[in-house]
Amino acid sequence: MKQSNLNRLKSELERRLIVLRYSKEATNSYKRIFSWVEDYLNKYGETNYTKELGQRFLQEYPLQVRHSQSQFKNARTLIRRLDETLENKMFTPCFRETKMECPCRFLGLHEKYLECLIKRGYSKSTIASRKMYSGRLLGRLPETILVLESLNASVIYDVFAKYKWPSVGLLAVRDILSFLFEKSITKTDLSLCVPRPRRPRSLPSVYSGNEVERLLSSVDRTTSLGKRDYAILLLAAHLGLRSSDIVGLSFKDIDFKAKTIEVIQSKTERLITLVMNSNVEEAIIDYISNGRPQPQLESSSDRIFLGSQAPFAPLTAGAGYVVARKYFYLAGIAAHGRRRGTHALRASYATALVAKGIPYAVVQEALGHEDPESAKYYVRIDVNRLRMCALDVPKPIGAFAVMLGDLEGVL
Repeated sequence: MKQSNLNRLKSELERRLIVLRYSKEATNSYKRIFSWVEDYLNKYGETNYTKELGQRFLQEYPLQVRHSQSQFKNARTLIRRLDETLENKMFTPCFRETKMECPCRFLGLHEKYLECLIKRGYSKSTIASRKMYSGRLLGRLPETILVLESLNASVIYDVFAKYKWPSVGLLAVRDILSFLFEKSITKTDLSLCVPRPRRPRSLPSVYSGNEVERLLSSVDRTTSLGKRDYAILLLAAHLGLRSSDIVGLSFKDIDFKAKTIEVIQSKTERLITLVMNSNVEEAIIDYISNGRPQPQLESSSDRIFLGSQAPFAPLTAGAGYVVARKYFYLAGIAAHGRRRGTHALRASYATALVAKGIPYAVVQEALGHEDPESAKYYVRIDVNRLRMCALDVPKPIGAFAVMLGDLEGVL
């Protein structure tokens, strides 16, 4: 049996990170991901790291389920670094596209555009994004364009033919071109020349009733954490509440005598009243009575769902997604491209209502939608109902019928 090379690789990797002056945060991140690699190798009885095992780790280890997309990206980087260390090669830097700064000749107008964004009340992150991509557009214009008054559609088309743009970049470019037209700097509205790539509207992420039951059954309801998580999942799966509304629930929002939940939705600011079924009611009472910790902060006393560690602060809006993703993994439910958060449970609840023939108006009210058409979004995966809308294939006529006749002897 070959001697394990893991300790040597770990030591050499740490030495390189120190020499190259990686930050403490980056170094700790690499160490943490290296421990995942060790766990994976130990699971299969492997003691020696190879490039092939590194690729298998990325494919088989449930990184996307257990961890965020950024952590999965860091894991891919670590595997590349381990391969380079294994072969005694220098670390290969990942070059990013050089930021295109706004040319000096356009700085004045560019600053006015950014001032306009500030007046509109845009967030700092949005302004930073618009600044980068609008500057990139101006930097990619031909040097023959000395003033923006001479900008025309032909130049804009050439820029988009030569370079690739992300959707957020297209939005920024379209905005600055509209600004130039509004300020009468360009004679025509060149924002109309910016490509508008069509995106197919994605299908809702929906799970069957059996899958939802498997998810709920995977919760250990004997623990305080399990009691809390079970109640959160039921509120999403049985009542269709959004994660932000679930974690924001207060004692005043629930009327246990009337068995109702009345809450102002954080997204639409509409008041919604929902009737609790026995499962939801029992789960909430069980958590409040037997699982909810005593909060140490006065501001947390009215919130129902609290963190599991001191000072037991209220949960954030993203906590619902984290909880759902955890139990999708524990239940072993394959995603097959579907999302794994509480919104998927909400979509599953809505789809089940539509499939039962519940009127759209009722589904709309149950979900708290403002647009009456919103409920129709969930009928797109109701195959049985869609079959009712299918049209008969028309009989072929003319040249097409003749062609089909000629093909009959060939097929």
